[in-house]
Amino acid sequence: MSKLVIANWKMNGDLNKVNADLSYYANHIATNKSNVILALPYLYIVWAKHILLNNSEMKIAAQDLSHYKDCGAYTGKINGSMLRDAGVDYVLIGHSERRSLLGENGTILIHKVINAFESQVTPILCVGEAINNRESGNYLEYIEEQLAGLGEIPSIKDMVIAYEPCWAIGTGKIPTIREIQEVADFIHSYMQKKFPYAKIAVLYGGSVTSQNAREILSIPNINGVLVGGASLKTADFTAICENA
Repeated sequence: MSKLVIANWKMNGDLNKVNADLSYYANHIATNKSNVILALPYLYIVWAKHILLNNSEMKIAAQDLSHYKDCGAYTGKINGSMLRDAGVDYVLIGHSERRSLLGENGTILIHKVINAFESQVTPILCVGEAINNRESGNYLEYIEEQLAGLGEIPSIKDMVIAYEPCWAIGTGKIPTIREIQEVADFIHSYMQKKFPYAKIAVLYGGSVTSQNAREILSIPNINGVLVGGASLKTADFTAICENA
């Protein structure tokens, strides 16, 4: 089974880059696949999905969605039904940058997961520890706390959990293979116990590059990678996809 490769562009790019990169990906055998997912800024999603990727196998993800379910007086927000109308298949929820910079908490994130499910958009819930949790040894307990709120959801469907240790994002630092596998095994075990009928994919994200992707993707219980900086370079991202 192919592993997921998600490009998280974050707040980067312009129309020229979107046109050039996505046209390249749509015509390359390594990237024009259903397991390759592009998380683009909101403004470029419709253009990408319906123009550049109209005949492509690639999927589109949003980088966030509103915790308000219904339409209404929520200036600047975009809900799950709007994303689905735009052709979005996946949505990132609780990325470490939103947790740290915007103070998103557990309740807000659970509402976002529920909204994604109800809109038939697959949620990609991001979890991961800070360096102090890692050094103190309570990182698994910390990750369990981040997952615990899912128990409030009546029915967990297929979803993706992205493990992104905060101390490895954009720093060039990366956990050892053994450390990544330990957390991936823990997440799979926890989710299987709590939600035995759900299909869960676990990704790794944090300084993924074309040099280390093959080794990371070979880890048992790692079902793909969430790629940040390297996803902005077509050669690097294509090389990562070739390993998936």
